[in-house]
Formats: sequence, C-alpha cells, structure tokens
Amino acid sequence: MPPGMLVSYTVRVAPVVDFGQGYAADKWSALWEEFHCDWRALWFNERIEPPSWVLADEVLAAGAKGILFASSLAPGGVNLVLFNEMLSEDDFLQIYDPAGVLSTDRSAGHGPSDTGDV
Repeated sequence: MPPGMLVSYTVRVAPVVDFGQGYAADKWSALWEEFHCDWRALWFNERIEPPSWVLADEVLAAGAKGILFASSLAPGGVNLVLFNEMLSEDDFLQIYDPAGVLSTDRSAGHGPSDTGDV
C-alpha cells in the first residue's frame, strides 16, 4: 500500500506475544477472551479498567515488546501493537516507501526516519 495517512512498516522486533489465532481456552487465560473488548465504553462510560489494558500490563511484565493479533476490521489482516518504551537498539522499524514519496527531512520533527532507528 502506498504511504499516505497510513503507512506500512518493515518491522523486526522480538519478543512479541502472538495472539494472531485468537482466544483458545487451552492456550490462554480466560482474561484473553476479552482482548477485543470495547475499551472506550468500559473506560469512558463505566469507569472500568478494560481487560485489554490489564493484558498489556501482563505482556510488559513478561518482557514482551508487543502483541500480534487478528484484525477485527480487515478479515485475514493482522495488527501489531508495539510498546515503544520496550524497544531497543536490536529492534528495527522502517517506513515502507519504495517510491520515495515521503519526505526524509527530519528538521523540526518533519519526515520519517530513513535510518531504521527506533
């Protein structure tokens, strides 16, 4: 997909929790069944900490840098949530821009990094 409001990335980050196949009672604790909860309604309407936030805390405590999970909007698609504070020099993130249409001017915070720095 060409870059625009959304961009694609080349990513090499480990470890991440692979929840790509979704909830299975024999593999995941019961809390993972609530991973796709409506966190906005829980937090803003009911003032309840969403289960997905608790799961994120557990993932961070285990030393993982993110969670890979199936997209609920794009069948067959996957999402990767990364916890920026967990990224290290060994990790690699780079905007996928083979046609070079995005600016590489980093002055005043403009433009993506073309160095792969995280």
